[in-house]
Amino acid sequence: MKINGKTYKMPELSFNAMCQLEDMGISMADFDKKPMAAIRGFLALAIGDTETAGKELEAHVVNGGDFTEIVEKIAKAVQDSGFFQALSTKQIQQRTESDSKAK
Repeated sequence: MKINGKTYKMPELSFNAMCQLEDMGISMADFDKKPMAAIRGFLALAIGDTETAGKELEAHVVNGGDFTEIVEKIAKAVQDSGFFQALSTKQIQQRTESDSKAK
């Protein structure tokens, strides 16, 4: 993803990356509730820290940029994450089993 003329590679959403996001206070379940924090968190995974990520995002917006590409890259990273997909599948299976038992 390109921010302020710099290209950053979106990291793979592995178990450790998800833990890093949670350490920053970002949960994938809260993406809709705290989108700015989530975007900053994902960029922080690529850059290394939230302070620099926040400054880069602010400068990006001030210079006329938006979050479209970043959100697309996040969605792609989620889609491509073997860990995240396995976790989601397991949660769906557990809900289905729970619903079946309740009937």
